[in-house]
Amino acid sequence: MTLEYQIGVDAGGTHTTAIAYDLTGNEIKRSEAGPGQVNTDYDTAIKNITSAINHLIDEIDGDCQRILCGMAGLSVIGHASEVAAEISAKVNNLPTRAVTDSLLALYSGLEGEDGGLVIAGTGSVFNGLQNGRIITTGGYGATLGDEGSGYAIALTALKSALLSWDKREDNKLIPMFNDLFKTDNIVDGTAKFYQMTNPEVASMAVSVAKLADSGDENATAVIKEQAELLARDIIIGMDRYEEPKPMRIALTGSVLANNEMMRNYLEAKVHERYPKAVFSISNGENARGVVFDKSKDYRYFTSH
Repeated sequence: MTLEYQIGVDAGGTHTTAIAYDLTGNEIKRSEAGPGQVNTDYDTAIKNITSAINHLIDEIDGDCQRILCGMAGLSVIGHASEVAAEISAKVNNLPTRAVTDSLLALYSGLEGEDGGLVIAGTGSVFNGLQNGRIITTGGYGATLGDEGSGYAIALTALKSALLSWDKREDNKLIPMFNDLFKTDNIVDGTAKFYQMTNPEVASMAVSVAKLADSGDENATAVIKEQAELLARDIIIGMDRYEEPKPMRIALTGSVLANNEMMRNYLEAKVHERYPKAVFSISNGENARGVVFDKSKDYRYFTSH
């Protein structure tokens, strides 16, 4: 009997992961390629995505039934059906569907059920799924939002440190940032801050979390504030559900996966309004979303 399988593709800003699963959800083989973020370099992204898919097709002796591509930046450029058409035309005209990377993560994290998915890494966003309808709160980027993200935690901690410096108050965040910026004066570190990328800023949140875990009240206050702001976004999203509201919430991203204090504050705040909310940590293997996607919007495309 010919092996039937499906391919899920997680195309992000740093790399693309394509994974083939049999029809019961068991992994068969995976392939990696370069960045797949379509709003930064569309042609290169499509090339990397189709390369990863074709590698699996060439390596697997079987019949691919469908391909689900979750792509960073798709919400920015739009035209998902046209993007799917181009990918399909370059992978043997197989039935293909293109969605945002956050929707792919939603399918994977909730395993096809209704509920919410919170992503908190460099940035943050809440996505809810109910009866096929997507609800999104937050996700407006570092300047306008991204509450509870690594970037927001590091930025808030730095502001706390600078305020204490101006007041000449003791604050363990000050020497922490001096070490991170490799400077003797935190004010000198501000110039370095403005030259850092968002991921570089977000990486400093790990140090803030460690300081909070040691019992420092200023670092703990930062974690609590950002956790409750992210919880606010979750509550706003859940308020927009129709009754009966789904209560399942999956958590993913480095901030939530690795910071128990953050999770505890967040869950406690959500439970104040929705005491029946059930939280779980997603394994982050977003390509697996293809196994749970219930959409019938997979079509054969034969041209660009």
